[in-house]
Amino acid sequence: MNSSQIDALNRAINQFSEEEKILILPNRFAYIFSKAWLYMKLGPEKYRKTDAFNQPPSDLDKEDLEIIANGCRQVLEGIGLTKEKPFTNLDVMGFSALFRLFHFQNIQRQCRHGFMLNGKSGALDCITFQHLMDGSQVVYYNFCEYPPID
Repeated sequence: MNSSQIDALNRAINQFSEEEKILILPNRFAYIFSKAWLYMKLGPEKYRKTDAFNQPPSDLDKEDLEIIANGCRQVLEGIGLTKEKPFTNLDVMGFSALFRLFHFQNIQRQCRHGFMLNGKSGALDCITFQHLMDGSQVVYYNFCEYPPID
């Protein structure tokens, strides 16, 4: 990590709650942060060329890549470790694509319907991901707002 990346990581961690600080190591936040940082710095094409699993896939469209970038920006803000601060605006597929970028696969999903976040109702996913190489597991949260009923 370079000094500006370390400074950004420290800024994210400094605004964490005590609960989030406890979750940093078991959820490999620094590793995920560094991958998100690199993706945002390089962009999808250059990132793919340096990635061991050629992520993100070359067949993703512009909208899919923007969802991944949105997820990376949220990682850099320290989002996702708790149900109080879940990822948002990623949808279920985007959430999985984001973690594939970091070399994790979904191994368990718990969904809580009717969850309220900032006055909005939706589904809260709590997903356990497993790293493809070392088998370590992390748990992150994603909120999908219910579409308005017309």
